[in-house]
Amino acid sequence: MNHLDEIRAKIAIEDLVGGYVQLKKAGRNLKGLCPFHNDTHPSFMVSPEKGIGYCFACNNGGDIFKFIQLIEKVDFPAAVKILADKAGVRLPEFKPEAHNEKLRMLKVNEQAAEFFTEQLRSSESGMKYFKDRGLSEATIKEFQLGLASDSYTALRDYLKKSDFDEKFLLEAGLISQRSIADKSTFDRFRNRMMFPIHDQQGNVVGFGGRIIGEGEPKYLNSPDTPVYNKSFVLYGLHLAKEAIKKEDLAIFVEGYMDVIAAHQAGTGNVIATSGTALTTPQLRLIKRYTRNIAFAFDADSAGAEATKRAIELAQEAELNLRIILIPEGKDPDECIRKNPDAWKQAIKKAVRVMDFYFSHAFSLYDAKDIDGKKAILNMLLPLIKQTTSSVEQNEHLKRLAYELKTEVKFLWEDMKKLESRKTYQPVAGTEVPAPQKEVFSREEFLLGFIMDRPELYEIVHSNLIDVAGFDPVTEKIYKTLKRVYNSRSIVELRELQGELSEEERQRLSILPLLIEEYYPDFSEEAARKEVMSLIRQINKKNLRASQKEFEFRIREAQDSGERTLLLNQYSQILKLANKL
Repeated sequence: MNHLDEIRAKIAIEDLVGGYVQLKKAGRNLKGLCPFHNDTHPSFMVSPEKGIGYCFACNNGGDIFKFIQLIEKVDFPAAVKILADKAGVRLPEFKPEAHNEKLRMLKVNEQAAEFFTEQLRSSESGMKYFKDRGLSEATIKEFQLGLASDSYTALRDYLKKSDFDEKFLLEAGLISQRSIADKSTFDRFRNRMMFPIHDQQGNVVGFGGRIIGEGEPKYLNSPDTPVYNKSFVLYGLHLAKEAIKKEDLAIFVEGYMDVIAAHQAGTGNVIATSGTALTTPQLRLIKRYTRNIAFAFDADSAGAEATKRAIELAQEAELNLRIILIPEGKDPDECIRKNPDAWKQAIKKAVRVMDFYFSHAFSLYDAKDIDGKKAILNMLLPLIKQTTSSVEQNEHLKRLAYELKTEVKFLWEDMKKLESRKTYQPVAGTEVPAPQKEVFSREEFLLGFIMDRPELYEIVHSNLIDVAGFDPVTEKIYKTLKRVYNSRSIVELRELQGELSEEERQRLSILPLLIEEYYPDFSEEAARKEVMSLIRQINKKNLRASQKEFEFRIREAQDSGERTLLLNQYSQILKLANKL
């Protein structure tokens, strides 16, 4: 038994919480007024059996360590010390892992960023590039902008002096190898303006480099590494997260310069995707900070198509969405340089999704031509049908009838012939409070059912299609669960916890409590049906997301061999999708 297990064994969650909150019996559990928000009726649930306390109104809580972190406003090590003192447990001396590979990779990325920064400072032409783009020295420093000189080995030689060998630098994506036959290496980024990419904690995890002058590719990004997966990272989030929480709004743009210019102009709640099309994991990440987002993609046909793809993902993620129409210039960066006030006004005047679709449809097709009218109807009617309110549908159809000079009743008839796109709903007769949609994903409910009723894992294992990941936390939990089950044929919380981070353990421990809160007294048959419903919805969503990701990667692939491999994988995904 390690010191954390010893503390858990000596301090019961109900005793700990009871020292701060008056608890009363509620079935198998205990309830009291939540200490983390202005609670007017008992919302804080404590499960002695599972060792968890959690409020489903303000979404705060966890095990004994998390509870102390929240109630005493301390970090995890401090919480451990407080509880160790309470339990009379002697803590071992802390010894950091000096050779942790991920920490080493973060360190080498930080050193590379510092190298690029120094290269920029010593280059008049490099500084002139950013200043000509309207950036101040303070902004250049804040975003750690840099320069990769036109040298094949400058960065490699610099980092080797700090005992980073070439094998490690290859793994970190900072150098490249010519071929399998030719083992010689060279700097991945050369003759480029450098944009370090940070995770939400502010660690440098990768880089984007823009070519100086002419050349291809215009932007070169770091490959995926143990610390960087572009589908899970949002550029600028480490600087934007506080503004996002304050404004209760996250604004998505396309490029690095769009983010930087927006921050300098005073709109600090702006972020961008990191060298990829918008992904579901990125939306999961932003939901930690707000449920309100706006897209401000480039004002061209490609930007409009990117907006359409992003809208569908955002709607599936159940986020509140607006579209910012760029008033001047082709992108936010150009608009801000020309007229910063116009950019800020555009944010205030952000339009609803349907307004964007109307504008886009009528810009593509001629409403006076019969074929143009048909194309507009084909684009807009399915989108109007997706709206849940009949009143809202009627308003959109009246507008469409006016624009196309026809009668609403004909549009209603055409729309009724279309198949509805179904959205996730709980099984009939189950009342699900609002926090479910606001906080917990389908994947988390599915994992909750598995942890609450381990026998359901076989159904999940047999029916879940693992072609796309969950959100960053649940993906790791599910993979660990599957690995543990395959090796030991058990699903048990304690067996999983040893392979997860502290954050993942906290989330995992809440999940079975989630089922008790939202599905009380569910029969075995009802639970099985709900699990199958969740699996179907997750499969459909993941296949759609994976299909879009492969379409983007196929378009971006420069190597014919890579494109062939992607096409084969894409074909397999289409076959799976057709079976659903």
